[in-house]
Amino acid sequence: MRQSSAVNSLRVFWLLFILILVTYANSFTAGWHLDDFDNILRNDALHIRQLTPRALEATLFAEPTADGSSKSTLYRPLACLTFGLNWYAGQSNVFGYHLVNAGIHLLTAFFLFISILSLYRTPGMQKRPDGEACFVALLATVLWAVNPIQTQAVTYIVQRMASMAAMFFIMGVFCYLMARQSSGKIRPAAYFSGAVGAFLCALASKENAIAFPLALILLEVIFFQDFTEKKNKRIWLGVFVAAAVALMVAGTLLFLRDEPLKILNGYQLRPFTLWQRLMTEPRVLCFYLSQLFYPVPTRLSIEHDIIYSASLIRPWTTLPAILAVFFIVGLACRQMQKRPMLSFAILFFFLNHAVESSVLPLELIFEHRNYLPSMFVFVPVAIGLQRVLNFYRAKQSVLYPVLIVFIILLVTGLGWGTHVRNMAWATPKSLWEDALKKAPGSMRPYTTLATIYFDKIGDHQTALKLYRQALGKISSRKNDYALVAMQNMGRIYYGGKRYDKAIKIWSEAVKQVQNHRLLRSSLAQAYAATRDWAKAIAELDHLLAKWPDYPEYNYLKGIFLIKVQRFDNAIFYLRKALKGKYAPSKTMANIGIAYYRKQDFRKAERFFKWSAANAGKTPEYLLWLLAVNLKMNDKKDVDYYSEALVRVASVSDLYSWFDQISKPDYYLYADKNRIISAVMEKFPPKPEMPASF
Repeated sequence: MRQSSAVNSLRVFWLLFILILVTYANSFTAGWHLDDFDNILRNDALHIRQLTPRALEATLFAEPTADGSSKSTLYRPLACLTFGLNWYAGQSNVFGYHLVNAGIHLLTAFFLFISILSLYRTPGMQKRPDGEACFVALLATVLWAVNPIQTQAVTYIVQRMASMAAMFFIMGVFCYLMARQSSGKIRPAAYFSGAVGAFLCALASKENAIAFPLALILLEVIFFQDFTEKKNKRIWLGVFVAAAVALMVAGTLLFLRDEPLKILNGYQLRPFTLWQRLMTEPRVLCFYLSQLFYPVPTRLSIEHDIIYSASLIRPWTTLPAILAVFFIVGLACRQMQKRPMLSFAILFFFLNHAVESSVLPLELIFEHRNYLPSMFVFVPVAIGLQRVLNFYRAKQSVLYPVLIVFIILLVTGLGWGTHVRNMAWATPKSLWEDALKKAPGSMRPYTTLATIYFDKIGDHQTALKLYRQALGKISSRKNDYALVAMQNMGRIYYGGKRYDKAIKIWSEAVKQVQNHRLLRSSLAQAYAATRDWAKAIAELDHLLAKWPDYPEYNYLKGIFLIKVQRFDNAIFYLRKALKGKYAPSKTMANIGIAYYRKQDFRKAERFFKWSAANAGKTPEYLLWLLAVNLKMNDKKDVDYYSEALVRVASVSDLYSWFDQISKPDYYLYADKNRIISAVMEKFPPKPEMPASF
């Protein structure tokens, strides 16, 4: 019997392999998206170049941070380790990442299948019809595995964290079921150990696996315990509540340590409150269920227009959704003994949504959050289809083959839907164009697509149009995407020398976030482009008041102070920038310019020489050294630097520099004639001077 079961399981494994390979065949070249960039592509801790213990250890602490620094705490170490190994094998080539993700999906589906089979061997399912188990387990698994809603967990590379957690979760469920059904001492102990190990691996992949012990209590209560006595019900209810409280405390201590309430600080970044989120999530859960049972690609998206619930009647669907959730959960509780599979599927779904659909200040909706909760959702559906098939087969009705064809078409349709949905994941542009159609009221699709047009395609007009449209939409984070839009609109205006528009948009953005470093720095440079040095310096003063040693701000203030002839102050700030190792050659050259403008030519020469030694004898530094020696009437060095200029620069390059120093606002404008004459004397034979000089 056991050998026959193993053969059947192996056949199912290969069937699932073929189904998943076919449905996800077009996902292996899908690009990088959204959180992939910060979590993987820009995460140096994951970029393993040599398989050393130190490099592998670094991947365990690879939580992405705003400033690119690393943290000293573990961050989803098992998932991050696999990303690091992927990087070692193929760097940024997406194929390897998708191959691993598909493999995880296959293993998860297989363990789901054998777990459902194991449920049929529990005391709570012993009175079920013979021959039902294999069909139900296979159909429920296939309906789950090829459902288009799973694409976000499988094709979206970084969501390997979610799919790995789910894989180990269902492995743990299987081990627990086997432990409860095994005799002797060694086998149960081994399986219980496997369940604990799987739980730890799931937690090391993503924190939402913390609900695993509660899922095991549900299994125990629904499938193994006898509730003919009311006392048992009270005992297990107490166990469940105590376990839930214990897990909340353990999770808080494990993940938040000495600041247990800091997680709620995230609501400062959201446009909704904790109470509004709690009212909104029942609507989201009902929407998830509708997607699972009607998963046409047109209803799936990386972004959804979800308006948060401001009260129980705004929008009107809030209260009905809350009542619906309570009704469904209540129904599941009442059906524990009569319909255990239905009861478990419902409670498992809501239990595993509890972490990401309750108090945490996360975004309201993401489809990948259904990957684990939806595992058993299709078991009652498969049971229902099995019963209907048995009924019509017994009657030898024509509807029996019709139902068989319907099931085949249903699986085919779901598989095709997955294939179609994966087309949207092909590139960032295709994904966000798809999201823009499906969530026209959300800001993120506009800003993300605009940034693609701006940075990747170079179509600034389309980008500008999308950024303008974004500013009137709803954002999932306060100011976040609006600031991206305003910052990049300013960059487009600035690049097109429309400085007044850049100043206007950046000034509006700065009013929203007073200490936004990039915006204020950009605004300072826009004021400088209009020669409004006072306002440019004022913006830098605001930044330096908070970050006095930041090298770039000191450098910019230094060169702006040169413009207003405050040379000693300029030297002070440029020296601070130099201390911070900011662009040493440029910084030293600007210190030299400050001394040159102060008429301290010896010190100026020293800094120009240091610049030239650091960056090489480029035409710019040689011109300055020539100019300073002309001021000091050092004919020997004038000849040396003139000849050096002729050697290192082509005629066209020299004429370009001559044109530059002939502009009235250039520092060497007053000495241009002497500089040009000194250089032209060194040409053998002398070329004719352009008329413009």
